[in-house]
Amino acid sequence: MVTRMRSQRGFTLIEVVAAAALIGILATKLIPSLSGANDRVKNAKLSNDLAAIDQAIQVYRMDTGKVPSELADLDSSYLGGKLEFKDATGADLTYTADANGADYSLTGKNANGATISSPASKANVTPVQP
Repeated sequence: MVTRMRSQRGFTLIEVVAAAALIGILATKLIPSLSGANDRVKNAKLSNDLAAIDQAIQVYRMDTGKVPSELADLDSSYLGGKLEFKDATGADLTYTADANGADYSLTGKNANGATISSPASKANVTPVQP
């Protein structure tokens, strides 16, 4: 009587537990870095939006001789269709123009809640000392 040994296919219980433990360890290392990435993306989008709005305001100033009285004055011809003015927290950007239309202040909050000014905003420009 000859007995044949069947070749076993599949994984042993120890192999499955080791693979699950390894995946768990890798996931715990990965999750903290992914949670910070979302904030970094929101902050980068805010910086890019502020710079794009600054450029649109400068073009508007060249066309009309003054800055817009409110951001809604920047229609799609200045911003290319983007008319949503939100910061990284989802709140509206803060825009104030001087009464004479020469300067403006454009700010928003980053993902941590800190106030960020646009590059060309008067809030971000330091006056020149004589």
